Amino acid sequence: MEMQLSDIRPAHCHARARRVLGEVGLIREEMGRSEDARPLPQITGATPREVYFEALGLWRKADRLASEVGGAVRASPPSAPGLTEIVPGHVLAVIDATLARLDDAKVRIGLGASVPEPSIEDERQPADVLVTLMKTSRELSRALERPFTPSDVFEQVSLALAYATRIAQARGVWSPSPAAYERRRRPADCYERLEVCLSLAGATIERAGHRSLHERGTPSEVQPGDVFDLACLVVGELAFLHAITPGAVPVHAFEPAWHGHRLPAHVDQLARTLESQLESLQA
Repeated sequence: MEMQLSDIRPAHCHARARRVLGEVGLIREEMGRSEDARPLPQITGATPREVYFEALGLWRKADRLASEVGGAVRASPPSAPGLTEIVPGHVLAVIDATLARLDDAKVRIGLGASVPEPSIEDERQPADVLVTLMKTSRELSRALERPFTPSDVFEQVSLALAYATRIAQARGVWSPSPAAYERRRRPADCYERLEVCLSLAGATIERAGHRSLHERGTPSEVQPGDVFDLACLVVGELAFLHAITPGAVPVHAFEPAWHGHRLPAHVDQLARTLESQLESLQA
């Protein structure tokens, strides 16, 4: 019997996420790619909304993999009714949509094996689900022919800045000029800057009386795909902050527009602009 939305708990999401991790491992090994053995970050205080946005990022990687190998085209993952109403059931729906895209990829590469779903561990919390999804995302990046690039990250950070700008306008706070462009930035520089943005966004959310996650542990040998994963969390926190800000003008579906090829230096410049905007909200 199918569970109701209200019956689904983080433990169900964790078991399903572990299954996705196993499926991605089968695909990665079938494609002859090595495992990502880097340590994972430490996450505390996560809520279903943050897990939801990380799951959306994972779906995008699974969708790219399915497209690369010629899998069937599918619609976008299921959406939540509102950012203030996200529950584990919405997370599970996105994880299931990711599994469907992985199944499409498996058919195309001739992989018939499957991974059974692990047993439910009742004590699992949203942070456990989030870390599992981050591990899965890293493994999935190894299987892609076209890994996520700074251009993909730039799109996410542009969206985060659009939310931050709307929030600032609603609060009557100034918006900073674009940060100066600094050449020869690396993905690690972008990751470090977005960690600061995530912390600032979380502090603003907590001041508004809501919970927010805390993240520690920059990965070694940071890749653009790692920065994309972190950018998904930043977008999620700012989208939530936008949702609880009275009078904030909506961010339109066409924002941000396509920006073309970007370097890590462009991402770093945009992330420093976002950091300045978040600091102005703190003040």
